Amino acid sequence: MQGMPETQEPTETAERRSRLRMWSVACLAVLAAGALCVPVLFLDLPDPAAPPRHTTFPGLSPLMESAAATVAAEPGPTSPSGELPGPQPAPAGGDPAGPLPIVDRRRVQGDFAQPAQPGAGAATAGATPRSPPRLDRSAEVRRRRVSELGGTPRTEDAVEAGLAWLAAHQSGDGTWRRVEYMERCPPDDLCPGQAVSRTEDWLVAGTTALSLLAFLGAGYTDREGPHQGVVGGGVRALLDRQRPDGGFCATESMAGYNNTLATLALAEHYALTRNQELVEPLTRAVNQLVQTQQQLGGWDYVPRSDSGRNDTSITAWAMQALQAAAAAGIEVPGATFVKAAVHFTRAAEPDGRVWYADFGTGYGVDPQTLRPMYRYGPAMTAAGMTCEQLLGWRTDSPLRLKQQALLFSQLPSAALLQGRDRLQLHSYYYWYYGTVAMFQCGGEAWQRWNAHLRDAILPLQNRDKRADGQKSHAYGSWQPFGPNWGRWGRMGGRVYTTALCVLTLEIYYRHTPAYLDDYLVLSAADWQAYLRPAGQRERRWVLDYLREARLEVAEPVLVGLLEGRDRQAALAAAVILAESGSPLGRPLLDEVVTALPPWERKPVERALARAREIESWVPAAGRVREYDARSRLATLDLPRAYVGMALAVRRGGEEIARMRVIQRFTGRDVVVAELRDQETVASPRAGDEVVSGP
Repeated sequence: MQGMPETQEPTETAERRSRLRMWSVACLAVLAAGALCVPVLFLDLPDPAAPPRHTTFPGLSPLMESAAATVAAEPGPTSPSGELPGPQPAPAGGDPAGPLPIVDRRRVQGDFAQPAQPGAGAATAGATPRSPPRLDRSAEVRRRRVSELGGTPRTEDAVEAGLAWLAAHQSGDGTWRRVEYMERCPPDDLCPGQAVSRTEDWLVAGTTALSLLAFLGAGYTDREGPHQGVVGGGVRALLDRQRPDGGFCATESMAGYNNTLATLALAEHYALTRNQELVEPLTRAVNQLVQTQQQLGGWDYVPRSDSGRNDTSITAWAMQALQAAAAAGIEVPGATFVKAAVHFTRAAEPDGRVWYADFGTGYGVDPQTLRPMYRYGPAMTAAGMTCEQLLGWRTDSPLRLKQQALLFSQLPSAALLQGRDRLQLHSYYYWYYGTVAMFQCGGEAWQRWNAHLRDAILPLQNRDKRADGQKSHAYGSWQPFGPNWGRWGRMGGRVYTTALCVLTLEIYYRHTPAYLDDYLVLSAADWQAYLRPAGQRERRWVLDYLREARLEVAEPVLVGLLEGRDRQAALAAAVILAESGSPLGRPLLDEVVTALPPWERKPVERALARAREIESWVPAAGRVREYDARSRLATLDLPRAYVGMALAVRRGGEEIARMRVIQRFTGRDVVVAELRDQETVASPRAGDEVVSGP
């Protein structure tokens, strides 16, 4: 529930906010950056002043950008509309096959994480879009995940005790309330810890959704599990509160929190039950989020697209809600995810920190230097990591490795949570997002974080018993605040804290680690569509993203940028391609390097050396995994490949066809290739030899 603002400005008009923002931009000569993942209720405090946001191309200084713009080359093609063109045909004497097509998950079906099984057709090229993994939180899956991914009988016991407490404190109308929950306690055994800050009845939908998510996280629905009535009541309460526009809050200043969490809860419940009665209200909720997204990709507390404020906390919840809805089969425009990715790209500093907001609450301007002042904290970094994974960043990207190191410097600690952190940046909210983020990393990173988390969170759960030996009424809950700690717990109260801690301990089966899930909500085609009308500023953000993104998304877009009319973007794309194992940008690198002053050549020289090294590899060799004659696409087992690589297909030592790689995948030796020649000796088939060729 962290992410709730300390102050709100519900009466401030969009016009006034716009004037203030224009003044700030004029003074700073930069755009204020977007926000990341802090739930509406609890906000991070500012860190010491940060270095200014670096906005130049990856690896290119302003001098190098200037040199790139003066490269002696024909200007790229333009269209009457001024849009950035897609991939262009190779020059005369080059590849006669023409532009590289964009191929992504919508055209390729199959689980590339697993090797093909004989006769199983593990990867069928050109089939219908690959469906997202079905949400499965059955008792069997839950037991297996707990055993394999770091849970224990103690964590499971804590989950069940926490859910029992939440069930006992649900209001008669199906909601969970931050103050009135105590009405469900016996007069002689009250559960202290009701909200004492911002106690207005504005967050009922948000706290109800958060509590409902805790039950859904364990796989409990209105049809399965021991709390069917509780879950059913919570779902009905959300539906009863939904407004005609799809939102869930009558008070505008708190709508961002309520709308995002309620949408997330309905999406997860629909994914688990496939109750068709939820399709229409869930679709309306999704559409409301899509329509209230800011132009720069974030969401604000107020449900308007023109507020001019991008709030990382709200944006993180919105991102999770829309991803869950898309995975459940509800249509979400690709442009919405692209803009959200732009927000997180803007909000992440070069050192890995993520800021909270770019206007209003959480943002300011230094009166002496006129530089922007952002709020930072470990919770925002963790929220950024969580959403970056959903939006296609590589787990081993340079930015995410820096963020991982930042989280390691702030491991879960009960002592820090309960008073030793004077800024109160350590919170249950931080632990929640830190746990999700580190779980996606897997390996030793997850094991280390998980050990600290269990040691910190489990002893804090109430396990008190009365004099007669019976459990106290607070048994299973978590205390929300105390002297000098619990800044956001004071706002959310015991209901919020308990729901969030339960969700944290359900990590082993509520989420699927990134290394076990290939599903992406974004595709190369989505980024191509965003780039066509984009200006130079937007292309810089895209390039920042592409340098960190998974190959299946980034590489086709980078190849397209090589022949675009923006020569600075083309040079940046050539550098990134070389870093990612592709030599296709070598001609441009050769052309540019001599135009640069000696002190500006190093990044281009490194990229050029890498591109030449790739070209000197021993010819790649592999096998056809599967071929689809209708689409003329094949999946190949082929190490050391890159998009654009020409291939020869052989059978019995004789060449039977030629293909070209059009997509590869991060961490896989599997690629997608298309048939190049209309006339072939024979169609490829599984088992045929493939070698790189002319």
